[in-house]
Amino acid sequence: MPIFGSSPSDNHEVSLPTPPTFTASKKTPATIIAKGVKLEGEFKSQGDVQIEGEVHGTIQTEGLLTLGNEAFLKAGVTASDAIIAGKLEGNINIKHKLEIKSTAKIQGDITCESITVESGAVLQGSVKSGVVVATPKADEKTSQPVPSPATK
Repeated sequence: MPIFGSSPSDNHEVSLPTPPTFTASKKTPATIIAKGVKLEGEFKSQGDVQIEGEVHGTIQTEGLLTLGNEAFLKAGVTASDAIIAGKLEGNINIKHKLEIKSTAKIQGDITCESITVESGAVLQGSVKSGVVVATPKADEKTSQPVPSPATK
């Protein structure tokens, strides 16, 4: 006896919508250090890094580094590109483009190929723009954090 009153001749083919196709990208999803998270030490990534929390040490990425409005970074930074909106104490080496938002407060030396600074941003340190910066490989040392004036 057929289940639910259907017989083999009553079979109807159901057409389900085709799931969207995604093309594989070279980039991996961003690593996110969320608000409320504190990380200490040496952090290395080949992909994008988004920081919303607090990091002390060194950051090195071959992708885009994004520092959120409320984030605090006390570290030497080496990245391919960066968008800085929070507080950063340390030297910054950016291979390509550095974008500094109006909410950024940076204490340290900056070296990059190109830079955009929004009105209202606070910068304390030297800036070298138009300089080609080599992104170090994973086993190379990055720049060291700048000590705060209180610890000198």
